[in-house]
Amino acid sequence: MRAPRRLRLILLAALPVWSWPAWAAEHVDMKLVLATDVSGSITNNELWLERQGTAAAFLYPDVIRAIENGALGRIAVSMIDFSSPGFGKTVIDWRIVHDRQSAADFARAILSIPRTPGNRTSISNAVELGAQLIQSSDTHIVATRKVIDVAGDGANNDGKPLAEIRRGVMAQGIVVNGLAIMDENANGYFPDLDKYYQACVAGGRGAFVIAVTSFRDFGAAMRRKLILEISEVGMDVKLAEDRLSESTLLRHVAAPREGPAQSPALLRPAPNEYSNECNVPDAAAGSRNR
Repeated sequence: MRAPRRLRLILLAALPVWSWPAWAAEHVDMKLVLATDVSGSITNNELWLERQGTAAAFLYPDVIRAIENGALGRIAVSMIDFSSPGFGKTVIDWRIVHDRQSAADFARAILSIPRTPGNRTSISNAVELGAQLIQSSDTHIVATRKVIDVAGDGANNDGKPLAEIRRGVMAQGIVVNGLAIMDENANGYFPDLDKYYQACVAGGRGAFVIAVTSFRDFGAAMRRKLILEISEVGMDVKLAEDRLSESTLLRHVAAPREGPAQSPALLRPAPNEYSNECNVPDAAAGSRNR
């Protein structure tokens, strides 16, 4: 009787540790990678506005409600910082957000992230890292929709050609959305960044870009962006926009400032008119972004 038992233990120990049984996979409505620009043009204060705005967005009741109203009532979220190739890194691995408590836990994790060193701006690296993060989790996190969010203040000026990487990611069924920050008072101000994001960043079914003219508006724009992305699971983004038009979100989407609040522009992908596969050197773009 002892021999068969020892044999069973040996066989169990020989099983590959990397195998993940299909029944153990976590099924979610969406896998979302949040890619945050930490290039040299982003000051510590501007980065804090990005971190704080993203954290606050996950605490917003309409965002939590959108998550809970999904077919499965849960999404998987991760976060990466990007700048030059070699500096991009995962700062928060996959978290399942399904209710107020899990959203609050994710928000706290965002606020605790130290600044990642960075120099230039490689959106291509951000998109590539985001796609790798999504693919590597497919065995244990299964989603009907996969999205990469790119938020930044400049064009791709380092790394691989963005258009090439974007095409490959779209071929995998991954949607890329953008949040373009066009703050004239910031060091990284890039004229027409909204048009650049339309042509070179956003892509895939239902993709869109939200553009803001101040870092102060980042949090409000992120709220709107998350609701549209989460609500789009199984529907056209226009339906989500119609639902939102009756809520208070669009009436208060901009950060407090003098004068009436303005909703950040929501834009669709546009034909690419940029040469060099969407790589834009600083001098040619007239940008102060590093």
